[in-house]
Amino acid sequence: MFARRRPVCPITATAMLMLTACGSGTMSPSPSPAPSPQDPTDANAYILPGAVNLGANAFGDEPVVIHKGERLRWHNADSVEHNVVTDTASLPEFMTTGILPPGGEQAFVMNTVGSTRIHCTIHPQMVGTLVVRD
Repeated sequence: MFARRRPVCPITATAMLMLTACGSGTMSPSPSPAPSPQDPTDANAYILPGAVNLGANAFGDEPVVIHKGERLRWHNADSVEHNVVTDTASLPEFMTTGILPPGGEQAFVMNTVGSTRIHCTIHPQMVGTLVVRD
C-alpha cells in the first residue's frame, strides 16, 4: 500500500528552506555595544559666603574629602573672587582653580590618593585640607 502524501503549504516550505539555509531556527544575538565609560561622580566643594572672614573654615569646618575617580567641582559661593591652590604637588590633577569669580566653578577628576593643605592666594588666611581616599 502506498501512503498518501499531504501537499506542503508554500509558506511552510519557504520557512523550512529559510531554516535550512540559515542553519538553525534561532537568531544570533547582535553584538553588544562596547560599554561607554561612565562620567565620574561629582564631589562638590564650596568657597563659603564670607570666606575672607572665616579663615580655617573658608572651605567648611571639616577637611574636603572625596574619593579617587570623583570629579572635584569647586564652587565659589562668595560675593568676591577667590582661587584655591594646593600647598604641595601631592595631588597632581589639581594644583589651582585659577581665579573663580562669584558663582564661578572649576572641576578636576582626582585619580591620586593623598592629602594636601589648600589656601586662597588672594586671601591667604583662607586655609583648609583636601583629602582624596581610595
